Amino acid sequence: MSESPYGVESWVEYLKDRPLPVRNSVLRRLQKQLRDPNVTLQTLNRIIKSDPVLCLHMVRKASELHNQVDSKVTSIDHAISSLGLDNIDAVLKGTTALKLNPSSVAQKMYFRYIAISHHAATQASNWLEIRRAPFIEETHLAALFYGVGHWMLWQHAALHMSAIQVKLREERTDVVLAETDVLGCTIQEISHGLIEHWGISELASISLEHETSPNKKTLAQLHQRALGDPRLSDEDLREINHLVQEKFFPVKLANWIALTANLGWQQTKTMKIIDIVNDYLKGEIADTINMLHKNCARASTMYHVAGTLAPAAEMIMLPSDKQINYRLSDRESQILAASQPEVTKPQIVIPAPTPEPEEATEPEISLPVKPDFQDQNIYDQIAERFLKGYDLYTQPKHILQGLIQGTNRGLGFERVCMFLVNPKTNSMKTAFAVGFEDTHPMSTFQYDLEIPSLFKKLREKPGCIWVKPENIDKMNPMLPEVYRSWGNPNGFLLMSLFFGKKPIAIIHVDYGSQGPEISDFHHERFRYLCSAATLSLKKMLK
Repeated sequence: MSESPYGVESWVEYLKDRPLPVRNSVLRRLQKQLRDPNVTLQTLNRIIKSDPVLCLHMVRKASELHNQVDSKVTSIDHAISSLGLDNIDAVLKGTTALKLNPSSVAQKMYFRYIAISHHAATQASNWLEIRRAPFIEETHLAALFYGVGHWMLWQHAALHMSAIQVKLREERTDVVLAETDVLGCTIQEISHGLIEHWGISELASISLEHETSPNKKTLAQLHQRALGDPRLSDEDLREINHLVQEKFFPVKLANWIALTANLGWQQTKTMKIIDIVNDYLKGEIADTINMLHKNCARASTMYHVAGTLAPAAEMIMLPSDKQINYRLSDRESQILAASQPEVTKPQIVIPAPTPEPEEATEPEISLPVKPDFQDQNIYDQIAERFLKGYDLYTQPKHILQGLIQGTNRGLGFERVCMFLVNPKTNSMKTAFAVGFEDTHPMSTFQYDLEIPSLFKKLREKPGCIWVKPENIDKMNPMLPEVYRSWGNPNGFLLMSLFFGKKPIAIIHVDYGSQGPEISDFHHERFRYLCSAATLSLKKMLK
């Protein structure tokens, strides 16, 4: 297979025109009905709506026709009625059937994620009925197709999806970080790109936009509102109230509960989302849980594939360490590798350092832990300038440059990298890099700080993180995979710097790619110098 896609644009390009098969039994039943000269659209409607993939095919075809006259499909019923018998027959002729292979994990997970989407759509529709809100059918359609990226990827990139599941369930990696590591983007971004390309649901597209997705802080505030927490300020409460009233909110909320419950109904994340649902419906928590369970059971009955575990079945199971079979076997992986991309990433070549001229020297010995300053005069001078002020420090960048000098020339860290934080885009990128080759990836590194990681933690509050041999296995799942190979395996330090209450930069220091472990002495002096720099930045605001 050709090189694997990586990043949202390449994934959308790879997936957009690939087929999505429909359950063999449903397709055969619909074909039989179409051969009946007396068949009605109402009869076909019931069969089509029983299968989300058939719904997708019909809505895509109807949207093509509607887009030609500048109108939009607003529901599945609308799509089917506007197609007519001839167009429905044409869609079926271009649709492939899939009969479940009981030994295929990829096929079972494909059907499982279709069921999860159906579960989300069932929940969203019922909530709007309870609230007596409009746009029920449009919301159902948007909620149903919100997770279409999962469907496409399990069908055409199962090796990647298996790798993501391993990260989620075994390595306990955050879902956004796991998806970004393997795919170069999130599945939500892929779903958004597909929906946009197909032009099938404006509401689904808005719901999937990164800008409409609450960050960790907003999710925490939603939960606070659900619990009636008095610590929420009036301004925060107004923003949360506005979010809850948005047309896209039930689409998102329904998919949150369906996708999170997929990893366990009893886990804390699921219970918190149930609290948010209860607040959205203004209900009693016992009644809300009962309603959610009923909707899950109803959805599982309406869309069920024999040989797969329905979402409702897991709901009634006792909590257990046993998990579904999410990992592809070696045999299935080998079979799929012939037609699907393997889990590879763009190759980043790190040039070897220019070798020094050989000299007659004593035999090389292992490097000890560095015990002291490289140049204490430089370190002390810069620390004093931070604490007492310095006339030439007139801009924040001057302080950051001074910090680089203090850590590199004063403390003796061979490599120092300063990432500037952009608060508007919630991202960071390299601004200064010392000790790295010009072509080293660290010199041009960029990262989205909305992705849960050590960088996001440092953006949210000041702190120093010491990655060392004793904790590197624990820390690695919280770092982008590409970043792990750039730091010294013997350890590196990360610390955030704040300009007032806002993060301005994150600094990385280490002893080069093969240097010794970092000493307590250097850890403490590094923290001290960074704290002094933050204090100097604070004074600049006055």
